[in-house]
Amino acid sequence: MKKYLLIFIIVQVSMLTVISQQDRHYSMFNESTMALNPGATGLFPGDVQLFTSYRNQWSAINPNMFKTVSGSIDAKVFQKDNYYLATGVNFYNDVAGDSFLKTGIYNLSLSAGVEIDRDQFLAIGFQPTYYQRSIELGQMTWGNQWAGEQFNILQPSGEATFAESIVKFDLNSGVYYYGQVQYNLLVTFGGSVGHITRPNVGFFTPDEKIYRKYIVNASAEYGIPSTKIYIDPSAYYLRQGPNQSVALGSDIKYMFKESSKYTGYYDEKSFLVGLYYRSSDSFYSKIGLNWAGISFGAAYDINISSLSVATNGMGGMEFFLRYRIGFEGKYNGFK
Repeated sequence: MKKYLLIFIIVQVSMLTVISQQDRHYSMFNESTMALNPGATGLFPGDVQLFTSYRNQWSAINPNMFKTVSGSIDAKVFQKDNYYLATGVNFYNDVAGDSFLKTGIYNLSLSAGVEIDRDQFLAIGFQPTYYQRSIELGQMTWGNQWAGEQFNILQPSGEATFAESIVKFDLNSGVYYYGQVQYNLLVTFGGSVGHITRPNVGFFTPDEKIYRKYIVNASAEYGIPSTKIYIDPSAYYLRQGPNQSVALGSDIKYMFKESSKYTGYYDEKSFLVGLYYRSSDSFYSKIGLNWAGISFGAAYDINISSLSVATNGMGGMEFFLRYRIGFEGKYNGFK
């Protein structure tokens, strides 16, 4: 009975992912803001930013359940007076299950920003997107192929044929605010819309359009006066079709060496721990290290949804690595 329950759960989760949810989520959502909001492109302390991450989710059910790799690079390409232009590229590759359902998303990100007050910026961005999806039917077995003791993949499956690969154009857009509102308080927030063109991403029918995705996010960095401790809360709300998710929590950061507006972000040396909650899904913890422009982090999810029957609470492991170079000042001051 337990075996059949597990199979049922896997099927339901797979159908939810393929048809309804359609987009993966990240635990450390506030570390790659360009992927979260196109308006954040180039809006960071430094001149060039490189980022990569890896996530392995629900491996307790199946070692091939969900594996996601992403990477990006972004930079300001033009600055004059109180405005700037920035660009970047971002990719996302996801592989799910024994059928190797692959999703590839490749973005060109463009943004324009203006300094609305000293060390406070407002930007708008757009992301033309190459969206690709494929599945390997040769890895799947069907009821008609059961030969009594094992599956015989040489027998006809009896299943209808369908496209095994699709390629579509997509578009995302967003507005983003970044502001050093006080000497010890940095605030960011924004809103974005993904899948504006709603491309058809179905393998079986010509009318499986992906839902538009709406995200509102906010974060802060508050330095407790006369200490080396910073409190960094962050949160986001996501809605995509009938699905919605809320994630919130905070990092606590200890500064071994603080950066300054004049010496640059690359002087910062700090360690952080964090605790977050994702609605109806998981709690997760986070650790991170910032060292002279290089940042590394790891997070682990503890699953609390009904899926925990199959996962035993083991959700997902996630890592990121970021490198910022060419610093001239911590808060993006213009030349």
